[in-house]
Amino acid sequence: MAKYARTKGECTLIIPKNINQAHVIKAIREIDKNGVPKGRKSKKFQLFYYGKYYPPKYIISLANRYANGVELEPLEFSGGQETNNFLKKLGFEVKFQSSRKFLELIPIQRKMCKGRELRHNERCPECKNTIKRMLGKIYGGVEVNYKFKVGTKLEDYEGLPVYSQLKAIFSKLQKFRGYKRFVRVLTLPRCDFFVPNPGFIVEFDETQHFTASRRIALSMYPESFKLGFDRENWIKLCERINAKDNDPPYRDEQRAWYDTLRDFIPVIRGLNPTIRLFSKDFQWCSLNPEVAADEEKFMEILEGRKSEWNIEIRADHHPSLARLIIAGDWNGDLQVTRKLLNSICEKWPKIKKIDCLITCGGFLIFDWPDSLPIIGDNKNPNQQAVNCLIDEAEKQCNLLLQDGLYEKLKEHTDYMTLGVDSYNKKISLTKNYISQPHIELVALIDLRRKSYYWIGKSYPTSKQERGLIRISDLGTHFFDLDFGKVMILGCHDLIIFSNRNWKRTKGWRKQLKINFRDLARRKNPKIVLHHPHTTDSTRTWATAWGVLKIMVPSVKKYASAGRYYNPDGEQRSDLDEVLEKTKSADTLDFIVRNRRDISRRGYQMDKKKE
Repeated sequence: MAKYARTKGECTLIIPKNINQAHVIKAIREIDKNGVPKGRKSKKFQLFYYGKYYPPKYIISLANRYANGVELEPLEFSGGQETNNFLKKLGFEVKFQSSRKFLELIPIQRKMCKGRELRHNERCPECKNTIKRMLGKIYGGVEVNYKFKVGTKLEDYEGLPVYSQLKAIFSKLQKFRGYKRFVRVLTLPRCDFFVPNPGFIVEFDETQHFTASRRIALSMYPESFKLGFDRENWIKLCERINAKDNDPPYRDEQRAWYDTLRDFIPVIRGLNPTIRLFSKDFQWCSLNPEVAADEEKFMEILEGRKSEWNIEIRADHHPSLARLIIAGDWNGDLQVTRKLLNSICEKWPKIKKIDCLITCGGFLIFDWPDSLPIIGDNKNPNQQAVNCLIDEAEKQCNLLLQDGLYEKLKEHTDYMTLGVDSYNKKISLTKNYISQPHIELVALIDLRRKSYYWIGKSYPTSKQERGLIRISDLGTHFFDLDFGKVMILGCHDLIIFSNRNWKRTKGWRKQLKINFRDLARRKNPKIVLHHPHTTDSTRTWATAWGVLKIMVPSVKKYASAGRYYNPDGEQRSDLDEVLEKTKSADTLDFIVRNRRDISRRGYQMDKKKE
């Protein structure tokens, strides 16, 4: 119930105490989508969140709708100190500034269409503008609507090495529906973006590009043809979306042919492969070029989709477990993750089928859902909210494993684990300073039965206590599987078995350690699978593994599969030593490096020499 306080004879609503961080973040997202209405902008104070500024009082008004079902009117509670202090206690930053300075940073109110407010969609002009700004920030320059002086007629390419391939595609498009004359301009229409240095095209594909004609063209590309996007995924999108544009009647063939030429320009002009971004893959306008984390995420998406994986395979004599070790940065992008797992399957050695493939924490990322039941106390959250988050995570896993990947993995392993995190811009995998609401899950997948079992982190770091949606049911970490009794641990869960700082550990954290250790002894697991986000030092988990082996003597095998990466500098231990110190059984290790990480290390070394 809302409480009221008397102030100078008036009744002023006290801000409801059940409004939490999650409700405020939902309010922020709503403003990102819909803007700030006239009259609700702030004149003195601004809530600062990831490079953007928001009116604090309007934020509280919206947040109350998510917490209590009704949007607060401006006169129902006080702005200024009351609102600002409330937001600061939730961990948000409020700045005293003139609103005029930030008008261009605050989203404007969107137009109305027949009485309804327009929502974000793939035709959002700000999405393309954001991509332009991102490309300019990262590469130093970008040309928009760039015109290549190349022809559109097939005969323009006679004598070139690509002529026979283009001729076959052109002929197939002509025969598809009988339209022979779909080329109506002499030179190729403009490309969306061109980055002069290092030289590549970026195309922003909306749904009308995913047609049957485009599928035909893509399916005829040579297998060795280098692209800056996943051709197989684009073909699948064409099959699923199956867009049709019959104005003019030959429009689909025309668009498919022009897109084909944009993909072939790099071969003709000696450029880097064309990169394609799908408009619905991501809300691109939510990124801010002035925020380092957003810039990094965008760069990872660009580079990750065109990366050629360098996969090193190391196999012990009798491996029963496989580990996927990413020696570098990773962003959990769905398409990049699918591409990597397909590459792993292609390179899998011909050995006996293994019991389980283990991935790192945060191997796959899913977006925080737009609607969610009230979380309540994040240490002992509402189970309905947890189930909602798990449903979103499972949807992402199903998308990942579609298009035959499930069957490919099943040929090599009976089980696999996927580290699945909700997306958080400020996620730190080594500093662990996340205070925003998020969840860190592990999916155990029985590939033979197509069954999912979900585990979540139960023991957050001290700085995660306010944000991590904790899995309080400790029994969910234990399984009796075909290959033995297994205990599955999230990233920091292994520290439950560390005695370091035991005397200073108090309250629910100490009790959780005691309860989990007792449960582990009763369950008698034979195998422990650990899913850290990063491990770059042999000392990170050494103490905990040592105590675990003493306290739970039933454990015969254990293995970790984190990223070998340190965002703050050089790795502290040699990779070989880290691999050896994070297992006690024979394993099959896939050590993954991508071109961007290798080139970045070379660039950093060159800078040091300078």
